[in-house]
Amino acid sequence: MINHPGSPRQGNTFHKDFDPFNDRLSRDIRNTLSEAFVDSLAEMAPTGYQTVAAKWLAGKSAAGDIKYIQDRLLRYDRVLAQATVTRLTDALLQSLVIWNNGLFFEFHEHLERIWQKTTGDEYQALKGLIKAAGVYIHMEHNRQEAVKSLSIKSLNLLRRYSYRLTFITNLDVLIKRLENSDPVSPKLENPALRQGQL
Repeated sequence: MINHPGSPRQGNTFHKDFDPFNDRLSRDIRNTLSEAFVDSLAEMAPTGYQTVAAKWLAGKSAAGDIKYIQDRLLRYDRVLAQATVTRLTDALLQSLVIWNNGLFFEFHEHLERIWQKTTGDEYQALKGLIKAAGVYIHMEHNRQEAVKSLSIKSLNLLRRYSYRLTFITNLDVLIKRLENSDPVSPKLENPALRQGQL
């Protein structure tokens, strides 16, 4: 069971009616919201994602789309508030707050921007984290073949390049959860996050 609000395994059904893997509109909503959120987090201002969400909500959206958008807005506001309260401007530490709020696709988008500017072992280490987020994205939609494939790839990278991920103090817990195909994602830790009780 994924341990985050809005998870389909916790009673919400937006994933049942919201399928970005098979429905173009769902995919467009997810992608544009995520991109606007990552931009907004970089600016530490909610205007970007709020504007995109308002445009989608003003259209003829299905109930599953609306529920997804509303859920995302709540989570985005929470991440931005947590980052603001703790004056968290380091992009890697922000990524942990994103993960810890169950925003795995947004974590992927956010981290990918950092990853694209890296090389060598750091590039490989961050690639492993991006793939780990992919595991949980696919778990939310019960896509077991993708879960298995991404878990193997992620684990190989995380084990080999873990020394480049010291900003996650409990990386071993994530590795163990991936090894066990545990659908409960761990909270990723760093002492800087505890300062604001995130």
